[in-house]
Amino acid sequence: MDWSRTKTILIWAFLLLDLFLGYQVYITRISFSNDKEVAQGEKGNIEFYLNQQNIMLATEVPQDTPVMANLNAEYVGINPLSLKEMPGLQATMEKMSLAAKLDPPMQIRGQITPNELLRQIGQRLMYGDQYSADMHQSNQTRLLYWQMYNKIPVFVAPLDVYLDNGTILGYRQTFYHIREQQNGGRQVISGYVALQSLVEKQIIEPGERIESVTLGYYGSYDADIQTLAPVWRVIHDGKQHFVNAFTGTLERAMETQ
Repeated sequence: MDWSRTKTILIWAFLLLDLFLGYQVYITRISFSNDKEVAQGEKGNIEFYLNQQNIMLATEVPQDTPVMANLNAEYVGINPLSLKEMPGLQATMEKMSLAAKLDPPMQIRGQITPNELLRQIGQRLMYGDQYSADMHQSNQTRLLYWQMYNKIPVFVAPLDVYLDNGTILGYRQTFYHIREQQNGGRQVISGYVALQSLVEKQIIEPGERIESVTLGYYGSYDADIQTLAPVWRVIHDGKQHFVNAFTGTLERAMETQ
């Protein structure tokens, strides 16, 4: 073997590999920089547009536009045998949810966060670690949580926890088995583009106040098996609308099948 010649070839191979990897890093940084500049320009333009329309933006708008895919969601309920094993619980199965009454009601121990409250319910609640609180739609007598998928809320899978004078009375829960569709993902539009769409359609009107802009998943039918699309949920003056995060079109209100 000609070791000298082999060594030279290896040196050139590693050098070319380093140049290729360096070029990839450069292209990635340029792309990120351009995306960031576009996002900043988009933010400024739409905030100016909202100001012209006398619409108050009272929340931070997420600027991330991740690649997402539709989800397949299947409601299979909760095994009745599992419910019987849960102490201090009176539960009934409804069409798309479980209605549970704590017997006796549970005293809330100390000043706790909404997610810590679920941990206090403990064995009287299944899948509690898969939900996260929505403080925009909660109040002193009802805490609303959403099932999460990859840290993103699923706006068809609520968990309502009912409270009274420092006690937990019970809850109503919807839980889906979820998997991502395998046909590839797409980059979603920004939250600012979703806002502009709602203003242009006169769904958000002059003088209103935008309270929350959240990326999540949503389906238009109350069905056992359904497809969930990425959406931007916008809460304005207490009203709620969903904008498809791929197309920018308004999602219709949920229909019961």
